[in-house]
Amino acid sequence: MIEQTTANFLSAGRVILASSSPRRQEIIKKLNINVEVIPSQYNENLERSKYNNHGDYIKDLAKLKVLEVFQRLKNDAKLIIGADTLVCYGDLIFGKPKDENDAFRMLSCLNNKVHTVFTGVCLKTPTKEITFYESTDVKFGNLTENQINAYIKTGEPLDKAGAYGIQGIGGCLVEKINGDYYTVMGLPLYSLIKHLNNLCD
Repeated sequence: MIEQTTANFLSAGRVILASSSPRRQEIIKKLNINVEVIPSQYNENLERSKYNNHGDYIKDLAKLKVLEVFQRLKNDAKLIIGADTLVCYGDLIFGKPKDENDAFRMLSCLNNKVHTVFTGVCLKTPTKEITFYESTDVKFGNLTENQINAYIKTGEPLDKAGAYGIQGIGGCLVEKINGDYYTVMGLPLYSLIKHLNNLCD
């Protein structure tokens, strides 16, 4: 639970969510934080090959997105929250699908297998900064081509990393998870609260 000092801190000035993701906005609302949505304009040209760990990559990407908003606002924010998510199967990385065919390719690759979702987060005030990431393993059930195509026809996969949303119809594809559900959704709730409290220490 958010401590009283943190609640007071968050109510004392502008709190910015540097993401247009409706899922992240939904999670933030669970904390009764009044956020202003200002999506980052960072062009995501961070070189993945320099990283040995998907988590470190996505954590740095979240940080760069927050820094872009921070510099644009010229310190006119009490707190900026940024996050980004990767869906990985071994060395394969799945972002948002380009079209229905790409969504089918991704979902077919993940079918009946365990993959890992990484979400990196950056919390920045004018004087402090905390970055972290969490990962969760997700196991898809054994899906038929008809089931995959039916899901794609709902339109839900086309704006989501890995071509599925666990909080929506895509939850029907998931047999089990090992880790934080909210990491898969796009913002690890438990760790977010923990680090928000640390930010106010």
